[in-house]
Amino acid sequence: MAPSLVFAFVLASFYGLVFYLIFGRGWLRLVLYWLVSVAGFFLGQGAANLLGLAIFNVGEVNLVEGTLVSWLCLFALRAWRGG
Repeated sequence: MAPSLVFAFVLASFYGLVFYLIFGRGWLRLVLYWLVSVAGFFLGQGAANLLGLAIFNVGEVNLVEGTLVSWLCLFALRAWRGG
C-alpha cells in the first residue's frame, strides 16, 4: 500500500473520530462518521485530481481539498439526520 494512501486513510479516519467526539452519540454513529469521512476525503481527492487542483499537497495527498470535502460530507450527514 502506498504511503500517501495510508496517510490519507489515517487522516480521514482522524476527522471521523474528531467529529464523533464533538457530535456523536452511540457507537454506530462512530462507524457512520468514519465511513462518511473516509468516503468524503477520497471523493475530495478524486475531484482535486480530476480538476487539477493542488492548493496544499503532502506528497500525493491533496490535503485541503480532501479535508474540505470530508468535513462537508460530515456536516451534510449531520444536517440530513437532524442534528
